[in-house]
Amino acid sequence: MDLRWTLRAPSPFDLASTVLGHGFHQVPPFCWDHESRRLDIALRPPLMHVSVAQPTRKPVLDLVLRTRSRRSPASLRRQAGRAVARALDFDRDLRSFYDVCRSYEPLGWVPRARAGRLLRCPDLFADVVISICGTNIQWKQAVRCVHLLSGIAPKAPGASLRCFPTPQEIIEAGADHLVDTARVGYRHRSILEFCRKVTGGAVDLDLDPSMSGVDMRAFFRSLPGIGPVTARYLACLHHRTDELAVDSLVLRYIGDKYHRGRRPSVKAVERRYAPFGEHRALAYWFEFLGDVDPVTWRGWK
Repeated sequence: MDLRWTLRAPSPFDLASTVLGHGFHQVPPFCWDHESRRLDIALRPPLMHVSVAQPTRKPVLDLVLRTRSRRSPASLRRQAGRAVARALDFDRDLRSFYDVCRSYEPLGWVPRARAGRLLRCPDLFADVVISICGTNIQWKQAVRCVHLLSGIAPKAPGASLRCFPTPQEIIEAGADHLVDTARVGYRHRSILEFCRKVTGGAVDLDLDPSMSGVDMRAFFRSLPGIGPVTARYLACLHHRTDELAVDSLVLRYIGDKYHRGRRPSVKAVERRYAPFGEHRALAYWFEFLGDVDPVTWRGWK
């Protein structure tokens, strides 16, 4: 069954800016096609292949869903629409962040690019596992790990794209798959412990939207394999951007740009972005993006 319909996004919105805002588009359940500017997502249950495109600057998305399910088209469209809305960060309010951007020259391009949203997985479980895979490792290595880990998950109908594994699938694959095939190393213990907590009901993955930044970071810190930097990163994905996730990449970038190549302290980085208040993490991240890839970002049309 193939279904086609349109989905209204929040305004302003740009699909490419949202997808390319960080690296999740490189791993399952996503695949980004640069030429067609199309995002493919593998969803389940039931197994679905959803393609998302934005043919004009208007905040209207074209969706195509392919599935073998016999559920009603209306039900399938609702499910896929909710997943797409979460993945594309529809619920992030950018108005006050854009006000900040317009008053700070290095971020002036952000409103023009309709950027500021961050791609997330359709569910929090995948967000967390991918983040564990990316801890203390180069991102390109993490991408390889996630692709290899996802080899145990089924493919979306009519596509080579795989879904992200479920907690039970990861548990059943076991340490051998995580270590010998996915090459996640010591992280396999945290991933398996997290999966067991999820399947056992010890972890509630329904985040309270009213949760404070402090409480959300504490929640993520309570999960196996999640340290303070990764907790801040995950909190940023979920709209708590009042603290920076200061890692070696951040220190190198700030050192090169503002300290003549000398490595700054974490406190120095935090002081630099303190004036951005609740938008500290977004301010840093989009300043970084605008500098490391100015053709894509500052020249966005």
